[in-house]
Amino acid sequence: MSLTTQRPGTGEQVRPGWWDQPFGVFQTNLREIDADLDVERTLDAVEEHGANVWLLNVGGILSHYPTRLDFQTANPYLAGRASGDLVGDALAAARRRGVRLLARMDFSKVAPAIADAHPEWLYVSPTGARQEFEGLVSVCPSAGYQQERLFDVLDEVLGRYDVDGFFFNWFGFNEVDYAGRVHGVCHCAACVTGFREHTGLDRLPDRAGDEGYRQWRGYAAATIETLTARVRAHIAALRPDAGLILGTAADVLFHEANNAIGRTLWPYATGEAVSALRSARPGKPVLVNAVAFWDMPYRLADEQPEMLGQYLAQAISRGANPSTYIMGPTGRIAYGGLSAAAEVTRFHRDHRLDYTGLAPAAEVGLVRPDPLDDDGRYGTGTAEHRGLLAGLVERHVPFDVVPAGALESVALPERFRVLVLPDLPSLSDGAVAALDRFVRDGGSIVATGRSGIGPDGAVVDWFPALAQTTVDTDRDLLKSSYVQLDDASSVEGALLVPRHGRHHRVTWRADAATRYPLVEHAPYGPPEKAYGHVPGTEPVCGERRHGAGTVVQLPWVVGTAYQDTRLTRLRDVVVDLVVERLRDRPGGRLPVVVEAPEQVEVVVGRSAAGLVVHLLNHSGQRGNGYGPAVPVHDVVLRATGLAGRPARALAGEATAADDGADLLVRVATVAGFEVVVIADGGPGTDGAPASERGSRA
Repeated sequence: MSLTTQRPGTGEQVRPGWWDQPFGVFQTNLREIDADLDVERTLDAVEEHGANVWLLNVGGILSHYPTRLDFQTANPYLAGRASGDLVGDALAAARRRGVRLLARMDFSKVAPAIADAHPEWLYVSPTGARQEFEGLVSVCPSAGYQQERLFDVLDEVLGRYDVDGFFFNWFGFNEVDYAGRVHGVCHCAACVTGFREHTGLDRLPDRAGDEGYRQWRGYAAATIETLTARVRAHIAALRPDAGLILGTAADVLFHEANNAIGRTLWPYATGEAVSALRSARPGKPVLVNAVAFWDMPYRLADEQPEMLGQYLAQAISRGANPSTYIMGPTGRIAYGGLSAAAEVTRFHRDHRLDYTGLAPAAEVGLVRPDPLDDDGRYGTGTAEHRGLLAGLVERHVPFDVVPAGALESVALPERFRVLVLPDLPSLSDGAVAALDRFVRDGGSIVATGRSGIGPDGAVVDWFPALAQTTVDTDRDLLKSSYVQLDDASSVEGALLVPRHGRHHRVTWRADAATRYPLVEHAPYGPPEKAYGHVPGTEPVCGERRHGAGTVVQLPWVVGTAYQDTRLTRLRDVVVDLVVERLRDRPGGRLPVVVEAPEQVEVVVGRSAAGLVVHLLNHSGQRGNGYGPAVPVHDVVLRATGLAGRPARALAGEATAADDGADLLVRVATVAGFEVVVIADGGPGTDGAPASERGSRA
């Protein structure tokens, strides 16, 4: 009997388990001194939080049970515990309550005595030094400790405890330590050999930016993925009911939501990360671990409550499971944000049926560039991606994120009507072929910046542009040049937006329909000399039919320009092109239309309950975090063609009424977030007609 099933459309094996149903996690990340943990009191807090899974430190750096392995370090404070076994006590108490227990393992570091006995296991810097931090020594995933001895530890844990799964912390290559110091690429003997065999290159790079570093990251990713798959198979063979929460080859995918000093907040980071994981691997559940403290060096200072709640609201809206992470035993450190995290976790628990099977269902796919994908011309496309993502959010256009590396594996024609390609530095031959099929089958592409343009200036042969002629990047030449959005015959009085950023000038194919003429540079100062612009004849945008679909090409980084200026006319240039493609359908209307301030994000999914629309209130976003949101009242949601369907709001009050063929749902208030569920059909639960339906949660 096979323990795995194949996800449709891919060769990836998905192992079913308890993790396929919605669940909530609470993590107590323990210190040495916490070996006296009161397991009953902890479980009271876990259940009060709304979680049904407890993530507890078990082994690796420090064993919270009496290990017999000489390469593990037992917590010396266990001697003060009556049983001498925290894991055994926790598991017994959890079983009595029906709470699942996950084992947190950390194989990234070992004690100095173990390191001295096994130098072949250690990370080695480009200068030959080992990496030490707070009395621990980093090991390398390529070497024997993680490649071999890790499995001995799993055997010992699973031989003693029927835990429900594992999570591995810091499961990767230690180029940077906890203090943020860059140590560089590992140069241990195992990495030297493995890198040569994987890439054919004899010399390892020292750090990011060096020649060969991209190949190093490829080797590192492949090493971790292969090791993850081995670990997953090992766990499954010993305990089929235990899952692995980790990277792409695990049973449950993982994302940590946290804040950090010096890192500018990207408000949509959690939702983006979950969406990308769900799009690339739709058969696998995702866990989002929200950190209750503010940055690692300040583990005793609590995160702003609204920030913690925002992490988890974004997570569940995209179909992930919520997890909250604290340091030490519950109630010992004052984490004031826990109430906000508990509110979302309990909401997810109380509406478990609505979240069962929740999957992404937006008709727009926004491709996310690989931040390491730099072809040497202009860096990555991350800024463009973020500008376009923010624009789609603000215009209430539902979208799902697709990693650029997953374009070949995602079932594009079945999933999306429109794909947005934001200044992608490069497209593999496989990705181009997948996009070709997508458009031929009736899909539409909206491409910005250099998407589709090769390093030599050649353009994908089914795009509207024929060839790139030059690239305008000089900021002085770009100043006082514009893109004209209307057909006015005079520049003065025309609808203009600044041509800020980078513009790839192209020649257009004869069968391309063009728009948006370029207005070239003219003097802009002093005021007495600020004139001289003339109407342009060079179009900045082209559209071309390809098979049953269309390609729109805007070879200008308008998303980056929007990031830099926040001029909504710049935003609307691209979003209007996307909406036009969506309206190219019978009836010419969008499937879901929301009337609300631009601070309300609309996320569309489908679950066992029907169409699920999340409304996320981002009005609390301020600088590098979130504060209290301003409640948004009288939000109107129009579901095209869904008249007669039962509808309900899960968090507050809403009324639903038919408006012709459409269903009109009026939501009284969106405080932090609201969820509207529209059933697939049939009468309402109370049998009332649509004009009388409503709900109060």
